Amino acid sequence: MSDNDWNNERLDQDLQFTVVSSPLRYASETEHPVEYVAAVTPEGEITGYLWWSDVDGAAEFARRPAVDSWNAGSFWYGKLLEARASGLQPSVAVRRLLTEPGSATSGRLDPGSRAVTSLPALTELAAQGWQPPADRVKPPGWRPDPPLDPERSERAVAAGGWLYRTDPGYDPAGRVPPRAVAGAWEVSPGGRLLRFWHNPEYGTAPAPVAPAGEGVPVPPLRAGRRPAGRALLGWLADPLAPRFCRLAGSSGSGRTHLLSWLAAAAPPDNPRADRRVHAVLPAEGLTVRGATWLLAARLGLVARTPAELMAALQDGVPRTLVVTDLDRAGGELLPGAAERIAVDLLTPLLQVPWLRLLVECGSGTPAAAALDGAAPAGAVLDLDDPRWTDPDRFASWCAGLGGTPVAAGQVHPSPGLARLAARTPATVLDPAAPPADRASALAAAWWTALPEELRPAVRALAAGPVTAGLWAALPGAGGADAVRRAAELVPAPADGAAWRLQPDELAARVAAGSPAVGHAGLVRSIADGVPRLAGGRPDLAQAGPERLGTLLRHAVPAGIAGQLLADPEFLVHADPAAVTAAFEHAEAAGEPPGALAEAWELAGPACAAGTPAGRAAALHAWLAGRDEEAAARCAALSGQAWTARWSYRRANGQVRRTTLGHGRYAGRLAVAVNGILRHVDPVTGRDAEGTDPLRLPSVPSVAMLGGADGSYYLLRTDGVVTELPLHDSFGNSLSRALDWATRHFADGVTALATRGEQDELVAVGDGAGRLHCFPTDGGPVLSPDEPLHRGAVTAVGLALSPAGGLALSGGRDGRVWSWAHGSGRAPELVDERPCEVTAVAAAGTAGGLVTVAAWSDGLVRVRRPDAAGPALDLRLGGQARSVTVDRAGLVCLALPKGVVALDLD
Repeated sequence: MSDNDWNNERLDQDLQFTVVSSPLRYASETEHPVEYVAAVTPEGEITGYLWWSDVDGAAEFARRPAVDSWNAGSFWYGKLLEARASGLQPSVAVRRLLTEPGSATSGRLDPGSRAVTSLPALTELAAQGWQPPADRVKPPGWRPDPPLDPERSERAVAAGGWLYRTDPGYDPAGRVPPRAVAGAWEVSPGGRLLRFWHNPEYGTAPAPVAPAGEGVPVPPLRAGRRPAGRALLGWLADPLAPRFCRLAGSSGSGRTHLLSWLAAAAPPDNPRADRRVHAVLPAEGLTVRGATWLLAARLGLVARTPAELMAALQDGVPRTLVVTDLDRAGGELLPGAAERIAVDLLTPLLQVPWLRLLVECGSGTPAAAALDGAAPAGAVLDLDDPRWTDPDRFASWCAGLGGTPVAAGQVHPSPGLARLAARTPATVLDPAAPPADRASALAAAWWTALPEELRPAVRALAAGPVTAGLWAALPGAGGADAVRRAAELVPAPADGAAWRLQPDELAARVAAGSPAVGHAGLVRSIADGVPRLAGGRPDLAQAGPERLGTLLRHAVPAGIAGQLLADPEFLVHADPAAVTAAFEHAEAAGEPPGALAEAWELAGPACAAGTPAGRAAALHAWLAGRDEEAAARCAALSGQAWTARWSYRRANGQVRRTTLGHGRYAGRLAVAVNGILRHVDPVTGRDAEGTDPLRLPSVPSVAMLGGADGSYYLLRTDGVVTELPLHDSFGNSLSRALDWATRHFADGVTALATRGEQDELVAVGDGAGRLHCFPTDGGPVLSPDEPLHRGAVTAVGLALSPAGGLALSGGRDGRVWSWAHGSGRAPELVDERPCEVTAVAAAGTAGGLVTVAAWSDGLVRVRRPDAAGPALDLRLGGQARSVTVDRAGLVCLALPKGVVALDLD
């Protein structure tokens, strides 16, 4: 991601250098003998030696590195600075310091230990018992990023921005076990390396193969389609089969019905692991955005863009995805949507070695060309090929259709043609003709035989699929009786929901013999059928998403969609796919997006599969501070008790982390956007005045925390802590404690937290699922007896509760634990969900303790342990990468495209 938001007017000014003097200090070296006294803790441990020599005006504190009293040197160093600033001779300064009580960590100077020696000898004395610091411990499974050479970069660009690194002997385009895939390089369109995504399953032992078992019962497959069904089940079970299969066939060939059967025969929880479909994406009417949002939701993930979905799928988990009706993507509003979905969404997915894709897409289309080009070794199952339909069973099925007797040999192998033939007077078709030609001939005969009085009802279907109830309300349809009679002659919908003219040749024939669709008239008729409230206002909640979606689809070509898209209540209750397509149609037409359009895009993943109340809550969060009137309306529609105070985002910005500022940044919220650390006023949600942005190191991080003095610390993926020190800082206890932690926990450091305002305590999560708490003054490490998590800890938090100190931990196993570490009580399991925890936070507020946990599927759960009532669940359209709670109870969620601040009361 680019750092192009690094804008500071000071960078345009001429450089002006000013010599700044450092504080006065005593000399730190001498060749003359030195006097010294020991600093001793109340427990009798020597923390170091304070030495001086008036001959050279020298004085220094020699800390004993063998003692874990990190503050000792800082304390006496500061006292010597004060004495030098007062102009005291070293010996006079020491006499005064002998009366200094010191602290538990620095120790007190012992006059009885006074002695004389040389400085080298004293240095050797201080070093006794000291061992070189241990190497920093890498978390289990950590691996360095492999380099990307220009040739691989070009290949990654050609493959849609992703290139996988596999063990020798494997072809990334073929079937590769996840354990043999090291990971993937992600590159920009220009070939710049964005990140290497390590596969957590790389190098693991093969999972034991469980017995196949019975699995769920396979539902019957009629119309002679058992050969096709067996082929698809075989493709699922065959480890050597191509990872991509395109299901082709003419309109009416039964492609969607076959895939619906497959999904029922292979549910994601099927006891037979080789017979599972993990997600089905019905692409009809969808755009790239809508398809991405919905597919992620059906996989139990959250993603705004194809790149985010790809990132979420770099977990090494085998999945099988099915896409239906790709040819109908975008509808009439965005006819190029199918190709765009194929190129922008599905082509990158085809590169993932542990994914299998089965896509319904007719041959000879731009989308099919894109998919076949991206997976040249893929399979194609064309239902127009007679071998996939048993002729005898097909004939038996045709005989049971009723109506006009069907000559099965003339319509084989198309179920759609058979259904239409059963509703058409006897017509002779050429069995050798292509299915499309036979469909055109049959459609012409059907239309000719249709009673004149029923033609208006059928013409009403030419405008697009509608439900049975809405069909009768369309202008010119002739009313319920005409629709009922027409429905007996129109092939019934396979899904039992929306009526449409099928096959496509029938729709084309009806449209050719009908006047142009009057979209404005359709809008009025559909709107007239919307239920009304007592005051006469439309009752959009009762209208249903299908009716409102159809209304919007006709309002766009009628040029009157703007008023609908400007109504938050309409957006909340309408079909999300129709809303997304309408906004994208307006964007393609060059209309500048308003606040609602921007909020819809940001909240999209929560809107695609959420409830009306959930959509209203997500829109409210992103509208806060942008359009207060619309935000208030969405808040009322959501029914939530919380209120969004503001939302913060920057153009083209990707939010990485957030944490509360302290010290000189107290009262500010630190937000890492791209490669810049900014400070935000938590009251207004705007950039805080008087603070300059800070450049962040270009390393992937898993946590960010702030020290009491205003320093910031980043925990890297390799378990190393990188400090952003203050310019006048000479180290502090927190810095040393964090460095110590990275060297002394056997399973590395995977999560970090402090209480911020004070640097007295650190919480550490490690790669083995353990939680640790220890004071920064070198005190004992407290840990539960057993690991709390299966796998690495991914997030930790600290707070003060009425019962004392509280630590939270979240893990890769989806669990959240609470541990009152100061009370001696055992940890308590707070939550458990089937996806990774991405962030936790806790704080004592005026209203009591508040805890927050976030998971990788976008769910955020807020709890008040001291209050009655259920937890508050939020989905705002993205994965919360970090969470903060301040003492006032303001909850700030760092989502990929911005920060949202919530008031709970």
